[in-house]
Amino acid sequence: MAEATGLKTKFFLGSTRIGQLTSITPPGPQRDTVEVEDLDPTDEFKKKLVGLIDGGDMSLTLNFDPEDAGHAALEAAFYAGTVQTCSIKLKSGKGWEFQGYVTQFAPQEITAGDVLQAEATIAVASKPTYKTIALT
Repeated sequence: MAEATGLKTKFFLGSTRIGQLTSITPPGPQRDTVEVEDLDPTDEFKKKLVGLIDGGDMSLTLNFDPEDAGHAALEAAFYAGTVQTCSIKLKSGKGWEFQGYVTQFAPQEITAGDVLQAEATIAVASKPTYKTIALT
């Protein structure tokens, strides 16, 4: 893939496009490690085993419009607490799809000189798959 900007990147919750996004922080999976205790290691080096992968969280920052159907869907998903299909679609048409739970939906600080924004956090509940995203 050639270099690209984030311009024209889209996010979908189910089939609902979430509009007016200012930033997306994609999932950042991380693998746990398990430390093996040994009171008398031969080389005085701590042993570790690999553990499970935690899908982590992803976040969205958006110019908040309480009348926007996508913004309302994010807030409803937060209160419902049900798993959602999430898709990040890059300009190329490819991107990541995964399951997740909306764990935060919060308007941000309100000031006279800034656009009203909200932030949503989604806990990743499945392995993100990089593929062609058919949603528009």
